[in-house]
Amino acid sequence: MKLNFFLNLIIGTSVVFSSSTFAEEAWKVTSKAWEAFGKNDFNAVERLANESVRRWGEKAREHNNELFKLPSAKEAKKYNTLNEIATIVWLKGEALFKKGDRDGALAAYYAVVADYEFGQTWDNKGWYWSPAASSRDRIAELSSQNRSELSLITDPLPTALQLPGKKGICFTLRAKGMKGSWIQNIPRVKATGSYWNYTWGSNRVDAQPQNMEFIPMTWGAWGKEGFYKVLTNEVIPQIRAGKAKRLFGFNEPDKKEQANMPYTEALKYWPMLEDLGIPLCSPACANPLSDIDGSTQGVRGTWMRDFMREADKRNYRMDYIGVHWYGGASPRSFKERMIQVYEAYNRRPLLISEFAVADWGAKSVKGNTHSPESVLKFMKNILPWLESQNWIAGYAWFSFGKDETVGTSSALFDLEGNLTTLGRFYQSVTNENPDGDQQIR
Repeated sequence: MKLNFFLNLIIGTSVVFSSSTFAEEAWKVTSKAWEAFGKNDFNAVERLANESVRRWGEKAREHNNELFKLPSAKEAKKYNTLNEIATIVWLKGEALFKKGDRDGALAAYYAVVADYEFGQTWDNKGWYWSPAASSRDRIAELSSQNRSELSLITDPLPTALQLPGKKGICFTLRAKGMKGSWIQNIPRVKATGSYWNYTWGSNRVDAQPQNMEFIPMTWGAWGKEGFYKVLTNEVIPQIRAGKAKRLFGFNEPDKKEQANMPYTEALKYWPMLEDLGIPLCSPACANPLSDIDGSTQGVRGTWMRDFMREADKRNYRMDYIGVHWYGGASPRSFKERMIQVYEAYNRRPLLISEFAVADWGAKSVKGNTHSPESVLKFMKNILPWLESQNWIAGYAWFSFGKDETVGTSSALFDLEGNLTTLGRFYQSVTNENPDGDQQIR
């Protein structure tokens, strides 16, 4: 069946699932979405779909995980919530497709396949069809429009800028007795099998794994005297000992909750960092392109562009561009974003020091619209790509806690400190096996 036939057949149809209060309420939202779609109000369709997923997505995923094949027509009515969510997420994909948002549409279709594969839609002719099957058709169609992989062919980085391996990890290693202490997090750092790590601080702990490069960071600055003291007491001794081979600049200086410093202040301190004589990574902003994008934690402003413009005028040395990214589970959107950052700042190599899939609209862990399965699919696509791009010097996944609302599905560890399925895949990516274990489920 052609997708357009489905659309023409179903618009205006009333689905008759009513075996539970949840399903009946979900049905009402789906009906509104169909009505909005028929009026070409695609923004309303997207809003209604997001509302349904927040309210009933977890229940639908639970039902989906109980199944191994499509239920019969008779059995399908037992899975009303799953059916409604599969339908409305597919409809969201159709709405975004109509709007010309290819990446958003693909993300919706992938979500149907990953999370609601066994959901079905009933039409007014009395038979069922599969939103997942239709989503696969759309994925194939959209993929065929641009078969070329988003890749840049560049020369390998100079030896001095190459890390021992691209994969890194970020965890705090605070003093014993503190939350996020080295006693708690050193086992986690080791478990990821990373080649380098950082802690958002400049001090190297005694328990630092010897087979992992520690990269110090000057997180912020509160006066030249204090800044000089940090460099003298913590950073320079590591450089002299051959243990610090590069340095991260300021952390999210464009964000109030982080370094929160004017770009003019950062420029004053930069010559002090240049004098260290090791490769430097630019400040890593929450919003690296000073634009409006869903991956920037809601941060606006022109900090990074202002800083880089003035730094280039002064011929300051910037060996890497630091990047933070917290967007949805669309591999293409992530890749395009990285290429945009690379091109924006004179094609300097990127060090992606924080990235993960996040739902900034989530109000609870259960209401997060990104399932662990969809984030795993994202990671399986992205990490091999990152490993293959010479212009990307390194990357570090930000492991949210399982109990953190916006990023629960991006957790590498469960609440007991064991690797999640996502964590096991992250661990499996090595210099020798840059694709990782793609069989992990």
